[in-house]
Formats: sequence, C-alpha cells, structure tokens
Amino acid sequence: MLKSQYAVRDAPADTVSEANNHSSPSSQSRLKSLRVLALLICLVAALIAANLVYAALTGRSRELTGRAGELLYAAAFSGFADEWDLYVGQQSAQIVDEQLELSVDAPQTAAWSAARPQFADFDLRVQAVARAGPLDNAFGLVFHLQNDEPAACDMPAVLLCGLEDLLPLAGAAIRQALGLQGSTDYFAFLVSSDGYYSLWRAEANRTKLLSAWIASDDIRQGLGATNTIRVIATGSRYQFYVNGVPHDLCLADDPGSSSTYAAGECIDGSMRDSYLAEAGAVGRLGLIAQSTASGGSGLVVRFDNLLVFSPTAIDERETRL
Repeated sequence: MLKSQYAVRDAPADTVSEANNHSSPSSQSRLKSLRVLALLICLVAALIAANLVYAALTGRSRELTGRAGELLYAAAFSGFADEWDLYVGQQSAQIVDEQLELSVDAPQTAAWSAARPQFADFDLRVQAVARAGPLDNAFGLVFHLQNDEPAACDMPAVLLCGLEDLLPLAGAAIRQALGLQGSTDYFAFLVSSDGYYSLWRAEANRTKLLSAWIASDDIRQGLGATNTIRVIATGSRYQFYVNGVPHDLCLADDPGSSSTYAAGECIDGSMRDSYLAEAGAVGRLGLIAQSTASGGSGLVVRFDNLLVFSPTAIDERETRL
C-alpha cells in the first residue's frame, strides 16, 4: 500500500488524473471480491492446520495395550524429553545425566512428571535414587493420572483442550488464568529413604491416605540407595512391589476413613495383598517426589529405566524382577 501511494504521489498530475478515471466501480468490486476470497482461503487453511495439530495432540494420548508380557513403553531418559512434563522452579522436573530428576525446595510439597501415553492395564517399574535432602521423604510412582475434563471442550479454543491433554501442568495454568475450574486425579505409591511405603489417592483436589506408612526391610535405606518400585494394574486391582518383593497394604475397613498402622498391626483395617478400586481406570503414568512436613525441603530424586509391560499372571518367578 505504501509503495503504490508513493508511486502515485511522484507521478505527473495528468497521470494521476488518468489513473483515477480508470478506477471504475466494477474494478473496485472485483478487487474487493478477490480480497474476500483470499481471506476465506487463509481461514480454511488455518482451520485445517488447527484440526491437524489438535488431532496430533489428542492422538498421542490414546490408550496403549498389548499382549500379555509385551513391552508397551520404555524410558531411559537419554532422549525423547518432549514425552515428559519438564519445568523449572522451586519444584522442578528436568533431564539430568540421562535420568529424570525431580527436586523439591519447599516443605510438604510435591513435584511430579508424567509421560504422554495412557494405560488401563499395566505392569510399571522404575529405578529410583534419592540423591539429596532428608531421609524423611517420599518418592515413587503416579498412575492412572486423569484430568477432570467436561463432556465437551470448555476452553475458548479447541487447541487449548488438546494442550491440556498433552501438558496437564500447562493446562492447569491456563485454567487458573481463565478462571476455569478443574482437578487432576491420580494414585501414588510412595517409598521413603528411611524404609517406609504407602498408597495415596488424589481426587477432586483432595488427597487421601489409602494405606498408612508401613516399615519394610526390603526398602534400601539412605541417600544414594537404588530401589526398584513396581505397580501392576489389572482391571480395578492394583498390586505393589519394592525390589521384587510384594508389599501388603493396610486398608481401612470403612472406605470413608483412613487406616493406621502401629506396633506391627493395621488398626481399624486389615492387611491385604492388593487394592481394589471401584472401577478400572485409564490414565497416564508418572513419577513423583514429595517433601514432608517433618523432613523438610531440599529433596532431589532421580529415576531411570522406566518400563511398562502388559501385565501377566503373577507367580513366584516375578519376585526376582
């Protein structure tokens, strides 16, 4: 537009007059039609691109399944960092020395990271090492992680719904900025560097202790100790292992209350070899590190060699894994 103005301005007076005479209403109408057509073409192209991106975002979250014993997913953290939630700050999740490192610099706070794929039934295992911080800590596996999504997209743009499915942390930030309510639901199986384990459930922005902290001689204690943590989900049943050994849970008799474990006994509850949920779930799998009120901050945990198999029947040979 500026170039044409300068060209007309520099032209002789009679040339300008001639140009104005040739600018008929019909030519102006054709020019306007061409502009509208070009705008429509750009709009259609943008919509096609948006749908392709949205399909790619949501397609990556489909449930992974396979034959019994088949390897469904593996993460050695030496590549494919875009498949995990990574961030920096007081709580951080970063790839360090080809391992996923979670750090927590505040008391009674959690940092977690989840992979993109979703699973219903799974056999998940990972190696974990607490490298710094107090022995009174908590770290382990997050599973069947779900976002509380409405039946239809309630974001201003469908791409934001795809982004929320792909990156729950980013989606939570967007919802907070827009004043939209939502929650993240998950289970968490945790161990500590002083030799305890427990099972938790986060639902509708509330966290509940399903199985009280129980001491275990099978958990390797101290900073720098490597523990292999494993969870198996089959339908609505969950089983838990540490260093190849199955670990029973102290579950409350009243589902609405919490269990207590003291002096080697499960009080107001019973010891069970698995947790049975109300229904089977589908969700993402991830890793978590949690500082405690009594232990304090400064926790650093690294995870490596994460493997997800399609579950098989459990027998005595499984305990060697």
